[in-house]
Amino acid sequence: MLLLAVLLKDLLQKILSKLLNTQLFEEWMSTMEKTSRQERLAALRDVASKLPEANRFLLRHLLLLLSGICRNVATTKMTVGNLAICLSPNLLRPPQELPLDVLALETGKVTQLVEFLIDHHEELLGEEVAGLAREGDEETPAPEAELETAEVSPVAPKSEEQRSFSGEKR
Repeated sequence: MLLLAVLLKDLLQKILSKLLNTQLFEEWMSTMEKTSRQERLAALRDVASKLPEANRFLLRHLLLLLSGICRNVATTKMTVGNLAICLSPNLLRPPQELPLDVLALETGKVTQLVEFLIDHHEELLGEEVAGLAREGDEETPAPEAELETAEVSPVAPKSEEQRSFSGEKR
């Protein structure tokens, strides 16, 4: 699981203009200034519609994955806040270099944005995410889960001939 997390983070880091598109940074940040949840969701939908299709596609799948990880917090030990802290710098950055104290403040705002996106992904992306979730419900269990319940056939003791062939001595 750790390797998959590293690969995902690496993928997100390699997107040159970031998944949420650096050129839209100010628009993303202005959505978080909305006071009502409905206004914020409407503003987020508007900004998300400006993303390239490939970014929207990846964002839908990423938010669904992250919400699944959060739902299994007892196993994953990752809350929405933890995930947002880990991934937000790889999803959106200010378009220009900033002094360290200002950058820390902006990174905190991006983290809040990512938390909100994860928490409200179904309302934000609507039926698109619901369809993806239904597809995921039909997945087969992970290999580890299968191994835990699988029956193991007993191992027969080695014959004298097998022992001598493998170099074992009595």
